[in-house]
Amino acid sequence: MWAAVVAFAGWFVVLCGLRLAPVSVDQEVDLEGGGSFAAAFSVYWPALGITVLVAAVAIYAAVTRAWTTAALVVSAMTAVWSAWALSQGYVMDHRPTLDNYVWTGLALAATATVLATSARGGPRV
Repeated sequence: MWAAVVAFAGWFVVLCGLRLAPVSVDQEVDLEGGGSFAAAFSVYWPALGITVLVAAVAIYAAVTRAWTTAALVVSAMTAVWSAWALSQGYVMDHRPTLDNYVWTGLALAATATVLATSARGGPRV
């Protein structure tokens, strides 16, 4: 169960970064116009979709007690989204501290994966 808690915490940290990371005051990296739509379409909307999936996984895990599966699924979604977001330089330029949140969430996802796969008796999927 602790692996799932760490995995959910990792995604929560990423979401906090998306909402709370300060926006750059540099006018050259402002996302007005086309950049704003591109960021919404390629970074923010997938994060919203993953949040819905994370909530569904949390409900599934609470009902079936499949905490190891929940930890692995949420960690995988966090890792894939984090890799994608880190490759989008304009978003990282717009929110300069977002990469700290993303790397922290990625580290928590990796920790959750290690916890889930090294659980006593191996992973019970």
